Amino acid sequence: MLLIMLVLAATPVVGYAQVAPVGASAQVHDASGKLLAVAAFRQASDQVTINLTFPDRAALSSTHAIQIHQFARCDAPDFSSAGPIFNPSGKQHGLLNPNGPMDGDLPSLVISTGGVAVYNISAPLVTLGPGPNSLLAPPGSSLVIFANADDDTSQPEGNAGARIACGVIVAGAPPPVTSGPLAGATDSRPDAAASVSIALLGGMLIGGGLLLRRRR
Repeated sequence: MLLIMLVLAATPVVGYAQVAPVGASAQVHDASGKLLAVAAFRQASDQVTINLTFPDRAALSSTHAIQIHQFARCDAPDFSSAGPIFNPSGKQHGLLNPNGPMDGDLPSLVISTGGVAVYNISAPLVTLGPGPNSLLAPPGSSLVIFANADDDTSQPEGNAGARIACGVIVAGAPPPVTSGPLAGATDSRPDAAASVSIALLGGMLIGGGLLLRRRR
């Protein structure tokens, strides 16, 4: 009985969240080709969620406009090939615009000086499925980051300054992302099999000690 209790205590309990699979992704690079962020797009019932992972957590500290643009092109240095904001609905730009927003309008990234590793936003006016507002339908789409904040009213792009980074949105999950100091590092925590082995060994030692005590 003691051995069984030890094994149960050492076995991790794993919970599984109901998270939609990644349906699309974008690797966002700056004009020099440096990877600034990897975006994972998931289809929810009423929106597309966008999970941004930053290899260098401080690379985009400050406030930056981020928008989905019309073409699957990200030619450096100015990324103008991404075209205008994705706008199949024919609206005006700006989350605060009474005649907007465009389908590709997103809230600005607001990142503290210390940076962040992960950032989540949502796009309620687009889809990864079929339809005119699909991010994956021809001619595709891109995720564009700007130098400054989006004022959410000015045309055509919220007075956000230069386009500083861009990533083509493609179907499928992105590759794993590792930050600089962690690249190549291994996880030193024991896995479930190791935990059970340790528990079994501990149980055998304790059980043997109890038997020796009884014989005495």
